[in-house]
Amino acid sequence: MNKEVLIIDDDESIAWVVEKALEPQGYTTVSHTKLTSGMKAVKDGPQVILLDLILPDGNGLDGLREIKSSNPDATVIMITAHGKMESTIDAMKEGAYDYIEKPFDIEELKIVVEKAFKDMALREELKKFKETETEAPEIVGRSEKILKVFKEIGRVAAKDITVLVTGESGTGKELVAKAIHHNSKRSSGPFIAINCASMPKDLIEAELFGWEKGAFTGAKDKRIGKIESAGGGTLFLDEISELDMNLQAKLLRFLQDNEFSPLGGNKVTKADARIIGATNKNLKDAVSKGTFREDLYYRFNVVQIKLPPLRDRREDVLHLAKHFLKEAQKKFNTGQKELSKEAKDFIAKHDWPGNVRELENTIKSACILSNGTTIEKRDLHVEEGNSYSIKEFLEDKLKKYLKDMTQLETANLHTTVMSEVEKALISIVLKETKGNQLKAAKTLGINRNTLRTKIKEYKIK
Repeated sequence: MNKEVLIIDDDESIAWVVEKALEPQGYTTVSHTKLTSGMKAVKDGPQVILLDLILPDGNGLDGLREIKSSNPDATVIMITAHGKMESTIDAMKEGAYDYIEKPFDIEELKIVVEKAFKDMALREELKKFKETETEAPEIVGRSEKILKVFKEIGRVAAKDITVLVTGESGTGKELVAKAIHHNSKRSSGPFIAINCASMPKDLIEAELFGWEKGAFTGAKDKRIGKIESAGGGTLFLDEISELDMNLQAKLLRFLQDNEFSPLGGNKVTKADARIIGATNKNLKDAVSKGTFREDLYYRFNVVQIKLPPLRDRREDVLHLAKHFLKEAQKKFNTGQKELSKEAKDFIAKHDWPGNVRELENTIKSACILSNGTTIEKRDLHVEEGNSYSIKEFLEDKLKKYLKDMTQLETANLHTTVMSEVEKALISIVLKETKGNQLKAAKTLGINRNTLRTKIKEYKIK
């Protein structure tokens, strides 16, 4: 980012000294000795303006009023050789960022200018996140388990404490974090989310805590981290179990004292951000294995909100499906559509291993790709094998082979049916354990060698 500073001061020696002090710091400077020419230069959009109070052709306060009238977000630092209480108060009342008296310490000026750019960056971050978070999130459901979650959100939202949200992938942990934020006293501040599992370890530290200029190769400018950007608001850390142990120590310090040091810097910085963490793993197990700090676990686990998987609140499934269909119709302008009875039955019975996220994506896809005004079961593109419960899947396999029983010898019937049922069962369990043979063998009640033999025998991929 080009950091441009406009200097409007009739003392050319002052302008020269300021230019020589700021340009080595990476700032671009432009100077004018008169208010008239300086005000024309303001239209070019400099980020920071150093404005003298007394100029040959006008009063700096009048210039300040004009600047703030056309651009309320402009950062104007007043400078003067005639420091009086009245003029200082007037300048600040009119919206000046700061007020410096001549003769000033050039190092002091550099600090004020640096702080001005830092605050501008924070305002930009806040503006960006406010633009993306205009509406309060809606968590849909009527089941007893989701109503319990609503009550827990209500209890913790107003209390400025750390919260841990747990649950399987796709259950809506970020939605819960957003609901806590929007119902808290921090709702006017930013809500910033980071997925700790989606970034390399080195990058996430820089993203969280920011960095100083020259902290590493390519760090040409200072960068504000997400913790500081979330000041006055909420920082949501998804998949916190994936944080590196060294980074966990740095995060613990922030949770204890609201203090941190940017990457490559020694200066301690304070920030006021509420932290909400989330994980789909058992953090107690991670503590036992030595991959998650016990002290950080207790810091996060002040209050825990556990989200149930969709299969445990089946009475919400159709309500969610209708909600997602309505959203999709509005977003993609598809016109009015409805679910057929067969599609509704399928949706209600399906286990939805991907939880709410899988249901939402399935409905959106069906809404876009289906022909006509009715969404049929065939329009619901769900991976085969996930469409039924294990019991229903095996029953269908059984029916298929029993239809052919007249064509099979009695001796072969039992072997054929049992082989197909066993193959189907092993395939389902391997799918549910994401190919983890050790877990699959334990679920099936057989040893790992037997499972490997069966996989080879049935040619299961």
